[in-house]
Amino acid sequence: MKRFVVTRLVLIAAFAVTALAQDAPPKEPFKTVHLVNITSPADVAAMQETIADLNAVVAKAGYSDTRYRLFKVTGTQAGTYNYLLESSWPGGEAYDQVHRSPEWLAAAQKHPDFPRITKDQVYNRYVEVLPTKR
Repeated sequence: MKRFVVTRLVLIAAFAVTALAQDAPPKEPFKTVHLVNITSPADVAAMQETIADLNAVVAKAGYSDTRYRLFKVTGTQAGTYNYLLESSWPGGEAYDQVHRSPEWLAAAQKHPDFPRITKDQVYNRYVEVLPTKR
């Protein structure tokens, strides 16, 4: 039982580390970008299953225009990351609401391979650079 509880806590923490590795999310709309190196078809399938469950949580929370999407490198690859996982958020309040919800944590627990697959990821949040007023 103790091992089960510890395993669950590790999984929850692993999903939370990505968000906690950065400052609070911006108030304005922003993008999240995860650069990952996925090396097997089984890991791609596991990532797609994870994304489907996380997107269901996001939609249920009322953000149907927000979803995670997985892209792979095409053509000659530069660098070591062969996949990009991205999402666009309307703002930090929505991001926090979803990522702190019991539904998100439950979905994260269903996918124990996610932390391993994304272990060496590069994660950033981006806000749009708008033209300066003259």
